Amino acid sequence: MLSLKITTIAAVVAGMSIAAPAALAEDYPSRTIEVIHSYGPGGGTDRFVRAVAVPFEEISGQSMVPISIQGGGGMPAFANFQQRRVDGYTLMAISPDQIIAHALGRISMDAFQPLARVQYDQGMIVVPADSPFQTIEEFIDHARENPGDLTVGITGAAGFDDTVMGLWNIETGAEVTTVPFGSSEMVSNTLGGQVDAMHEEYGPARGLIDSGDMRPLVVFSDERLPVLPDVPTAVELGYDVTLGRWRAFAMPADADPAHVETLYGLISEAVASDAYQEVQEQAALQFRSELLDPEEFQAFIEEEIEVYTRVLDALGLLN
Repeated sequence: MLSLKITTIAAVVAGMSIAAPAALAEDYPSRTIEVIHSYGPGGGTDRFVRAVAVPFEEISGQSMVPISIQGGGGMPAFANFQQRRVDGYTLMAISPDQIIAHALGRISMDAFQPLARVQYDQGMIVVPADSPFQTIEEFIDHARENPGDLTVGITGAAGFDDTVMGLWNIETGAEVTTVPFGSSEMVSNTLGGQVDAMHEEYGPARGLIDSGDMRPLVVFSDERLPVLPDVPTAVELGYDVTLGRWRAFAMPADADPAHVETLYGLISEAVASDAYQEVQEQAALQFRSELLDPEEFQAFIEEEIEVYTRVLDALGLLN
């Protein structure tokens, strides 16, 4: 009788151990998801995470919180991400900055399992209202005839803006000189005539354009923006310059595939919600922000690595 009881108890325990993972999978996520990023609180990436987090919590019942780890060219944030447990509760918000760091040999994109690309902005070359350049063709002609004479304000050095303008120089053969500033300094120096133009995304520049203080000459996108129907794209002029600032979520490379699938589904629902779509339109990010699933996002990353590596090499920034 005792032997029978022991056998029965062992069977029950074994059954519980087999059933436990399934129960845990069904309960995932059961606590807060943390999203590490390397930018300041209140910045574009921080706002991006929070915009997705609101509908995410309504859908999943769990919070999503941004964790800002600034400085060190993004290396402390990346190191923190890699040191976390691979349990499905840590994500990283990634962007072209991680592609650049990969090309420079500072990190490896192989450390990430791409989860979802959500936002995809489009940059422009913008000039003050009183600029002598009325068209992008005039701007290009002057730059070709006077290499390095025209100056373009950018945010930060050897980063995303610098790479885009480097690609512009390569594609057009119209060499411009980039001048790094902080965001507000870039605008004031462009308006004040200290630089001839600036590179900026449509969302942040929209107020300056609507007020008439600045004029966009070209958009770095495949199609013209509906709100700027008279502004040509670089592509239609024959220049393959479409790099834009994107924001996305990634998990550790060895993340549980079931967690990847579940989180992508939840993020997909959150991004499709009215709450997120309203925020996206307020930031003027609706024009080419197409959600990419993990497989599509991986293919996109591979294309980005190829382009950024080529441009950074041409700029002499690779060893």
